[in-house]
Amino acid sequence: MKKRNFLILLSILSISLSSFGQYSISETEQNYAIENDNHLSIMLSDVLVRRLSVEYEHVLGDGKMSFNVPVSVTLSPYGDLWSDEVHWWLGMGIKFYPTGQGILRYFLGAEFRLISVAEENYYWEGEYPNENYYSNFENYLNTAFLINNGLIYSPTNNFFVSANIGFGFLSRSADTNLEQLVPYATPSFRLGFKF
Repeated sequence: MKKRNFLILLSILSISLSSFGQYSISETEQNYAIENDNHLSIMLSDVLVRRLSVEYEHVLGDGKMSFNVPVSVTLSPYGDLWSDEVHWWLGMGIKFYPTGQGILRYFLGAEFRLISVAEENYYWEGEYPNENYYSNFENYLNTAFLINNGLIYSPTNNFFVSANIGFGFLSRSADTNLEQLVPYATPSFRLGFKF
C-alpha cells in the first residue's frame, strides 16, 4: 500500500514539474514585467479613525524593491491608545518584494514616521473639597519605526487592493509626561491605482 501511494505521489509530482517546464524564461519574465511603476493608494481603514491617508510608492526597475511615502491628516481629532490626539503623520519607507511583481505579491519593509500629537495635561488648584482643575493641550512630535508586512492583489494593470500590518515602536517626545517607548501597530486596507 505504501509503495502504491508513493508511486501516485511521484506521478503527480512529475506531471506538475513537466507543466512548469513548458514555459521559457522569457515568457515568465514578460508576465512579471513592470508596466506602471508609480502607485498611489488610499487607506480605507483610516476612515474609521477620521483620517485621510494616502501613500505614493515608486517601484524600482527590477521590481523587487520600492520606496514609499505615506501621508495622513486627521479630519477630526481623536484619542489614540495612549490618550494623544493625532493631528497628522508623515512617513518614509522601503518595501521588498521577494517574488517580484505580479498579480498576487507579498512585501516586507521598514518605515519611519513623524507623528504630530497633542497631549492633554490636567492641573489641580486649591484644596479638597474646593479644588478646581483645568487642562490644556501641548503639542509634541513623536517618531515611530515599523516593520510592515502585506499582500497586494492586482486584478488589472491599473488597479490593486492591499492589506498591510505594521509592527514596531513609538518613541514619544522627551518633553511628555508619559511613557517614552511604547509598542505600536498599524493595520490598514488600501485601494490603489498604478500609473
